Amino acid sequence: MSVTFIIPCFNSKNIILKNFLKLCNFVKENKIDSKIIYINDGSGDTTINELQKIKNKKIKIINNKKNLGKSYSIIKALEKIETKNVILIDCDLPYFSSLKKVINNLNFYDLVIVNRKIPGSKNIDKKKNFYQISRHYISNFLGFLVEIFLNLNVYGDTQAGLKGFKYIKELKRKKFFSKYYFFDIELISFFKKKKKKIKLIPVEYSISNKSSIKFFSIKNFKIVTEFYRILFSSKN
Repeated sequence: MSVTFIIPCFNSKNIILKNFLKLCNFVKENKIDSKIIYINDGSGDTTINELQKIKNKKIKIINNKKNLGKSYSIIKALEKIETKNVILIDCDLPYFSSLKKVINNLNFYDLVIVNRKIPGSKNIDKKKNFYQISRHYISNFLGFLVEIFLNLNVYGDTQAGLKGFKYIKELKRKKFFSKYYFFDIELISFFKKKKKKIKLIPVEYSISNKSSIKFFSIKNFKIVTEFYRILFSSKN
């Protein structure tokens, strides 16, 4: 199977190299023909320097000189895909234990998503801080709106950091609107409208206890505005 991994990065200098080696070991053990596209999205640390230490012909690096948004970065990376399959995974390699299952299911499905809301999934956090609790309720509310407006049948969980999909012809021509965080909604909506086969994978998960997102920021207004734009553009 041929797979391109798209990995967006932001202020990830401490994990780049060790996670690159971890992923390399995985593809070697599982005999996967792979390429990796890293996107440094305007990091304020030395993430780009760590990426440039990787010397491999199968690695492409996109360097945004300023922070343009995770979704924007992924969409730009899609223009460089040459394989039949794509894996979207965050730089910290979340749900890594489910990666093999996601890839194997691409033999039978067009879109494979880890999903934290379906039966079989389990939150392993013993205690949650204020940020984690807030994030949980905000995520549930946004997921509720997504299902009300778009009926994606994913239990409202669109943002988990591991997905795999077939890079089909229609996808190459698709115009995406998201810039910040909601490419995932557009992607799932696209595959559902095309009546493609979608598989949800249960996972054990924890809620991150920190984020680069500030609760009180003008950027949040832009994110909320984009969220509603994505809902209405995906519905039509």
